Amino acid sequence: MKTGDRLIEQKLADALGLSRAPIRLGLKALEEAGFARGELHRGFVLTRDPTSVAAQSTLAAVSRAEEAYATIATDVVAKRLPADVTEAELLRRYDLTRTELQRLLDRIAAEGWIARSPGYGWRFAETVSSPEAQTQVMAFRAVIEPAAIAQPGYALAPEVIERLRERQLRIFDGELEKFTIGEVFQWGCDFHEEIARGAKNPFFVESLKRVNSIRRLFAYRSFADRDGMRRHVKEHLRLLDVLEARRYADASALMMRHIRRPLKVYVFR
Repeated sequence: MKTGDRLIEQKLADALGLSRAPIRLGLKALEEAGFARGELHRGFVLTRDPTSVAAQSTLAAVSRAEEAYATIATDVVAKRLPADVTEAELLRRYDLTRTELQRLLDRIAAEGWIARSPGYGWRFAETVSSPEAQTQVMAFRAVIEPAAIAQPGYALAPEVIERLRERQLRIFDGELEKFTIGEVFQWGCDFHEEIARGAKNPFFVESLKRVNSIRRLFAYRSFADRDGMRRHVKEHLRLLDVLEARRYADASALMMRHIRRPLKVYVFR
């Protein structure tokens, strides 16, 4: 890539086999470092040589941030962190700079599993460590996701369906073993969020994103039955076929059954 090239989030995610979340973080980090310029509704444009030492250093910082995020998520779910923490404690524990920590806390706060304490420090959401959290999340999804498809005027663009199908086929046709559970999980989140987006109601998508951020915490310290994951992918492909045929009532019912039959997940204690 060269200076002036346009950086499109979804194309980069597809090319690298990643979810959009780490791509988005990388693009924002490049913008903050002066290597890219964000343009409203048009993504990002490269403004400096991306192969320079400074650019590589910026991307390495993004990688460290992702590792720290995963470690914090694991520690929270495993209850190795107290409900109330200070920034000083987190700085010492995870060997982060103050800027790196602030970015992480901003991200986690946006995802809804931490908030500033009324006095001093931060407090993790009770839902994060609740033993009922996963069951409650499934019950919530079983309400909002089928309802999104059942909305008047629901429609999913053919190019969106094709993009989602291509990614699911990549997983099903032999690439499943190449990805971590976390990566496959994020692809599943992206899949469901794109389908909800067809309702043209941002509250469905925002609610689902918030719930998925909680689900993601459990994914960082679990693994799932690979055969069960392939079944899940087959259900995704079937759902896309029904949506493509615009049989939205059938698709809504299929989504309900899909959510209520979750993957068997083994959690490391």
